[in-house]
Amino acid sequence: MKSVLVSSIEEYSGKSAVIIALGQILEERGFRVGYFKPLGIGITRIGDRFVDEDAYNTATVLRTGDSLEDVCPLTLDKPYVEFARSADPSELKQRVRESYARVAMGKDIVLVESAGEYKFGKALELCDFNIATMLDLNILLVVKYTSDFVLDKILAARELLGERLRFIIFNQLAGYKTAYVEEINKRFLKRKGITLLGVLPYSPLLAGLSVREIAEALNGEWLIRGKQGEEAIIEELLIGAMSPPAALKYFRRVRHAALITGGDRADLQNLALESGNIECLLLTGNLEPAGTILGRAEELGVPIILVADDTLTTIERLDEALGKARIRGATKLRKVKELVEQFVDLDLLIAPED
Repeated sequence: MKSVLVSSIEEYSGKSAVIIALGQILEERGFRVGYFKPLGIGITRIGDRFVDEDAYNTATVLRTGDSLEDVCPLTLDKPYVEFARSADPSELKQRVRESYARVAMGKDIVLVESAGEYKFGKALELCDFNIATMLDLNILLVVKYTSDFVLDKILAARELLGERLRFIIFNQLAGYKTAYVEEINKRFLKRKGITLLGVLPYSPLLAGLSVREIAEALNGEWLIRGKQGEEAIIEELLIGAMSPPAALKYFRRVRHAALITGGDRADLQNLALESGNIECLLLTGNLEPAGTILGRAEELGVPIILVADDTLTTIERLDEALGKARIRGATKLRKVKELVEQFVDLDLLIAPED
């Protein structure tokens, strides 16, 4: 079984989620699994060091036992143009080879994660084709199936990646019939020498944000933490700019929702709390609610976060954060593993090569 480079045709397609699920499932099947990300671009501070956030998160979940310096040997610690201008590609590639060799030692399969989408790193001679060729990897593309035109993007990727592009997983399928998409595309891709492993449906849970992530994205101030804590997942957002009777109709329909409204809209805040379907209040304009609202939220265990921005800016910032939702927390980890087990044919991935 050859190790696999998990890539995509655009960022935030679900690579990390798929890798986490594949790693856990393969480990349960008795395989010794490694994880490797040659080039990290999403740098964050963890303790006293700067690391790639996805690499750190995935390595922590999969617990492969390798040092983070080997798991992600290169990090983009300066603007890309400056990094590319000053870097020696031969030296970078040597570091990647050495770290990969240590990670792969004693493993049955290594799941290698692309830096972003498949072309990223070409200026460093470390795009996905370079990495796959250098480390002798098959390539699995995780593709968000937004429309049938993704096929053109896949074929464009095939021109650069060549025959190393062996597998496709379609992700976040919404608004299509899964059986139709799978059958039509399986036959089309097979003629191109690519195996469709499966089609993952859109999941509001996986696309959602935890209350903590929302607070961080908005630089919000916690007024009430809530009984479920910071890891409760918000799947829907409601904008409180309507009358209470109109709002009540929406409150009754939603699940796992947050209400975004002005801090002075006590009528909507109270209605949301009493509806039982609103799991978080985001109060904009830096206007604190009445003491009665705080007391009722504390009693019901509903988090309240105070936001300095106005409602429109808050919505824009949350839309951006939702497009980059990460797989964190036990609830999301269970869900993505469940979807991959149900909808992806792993036997095709791990089958011996001809």
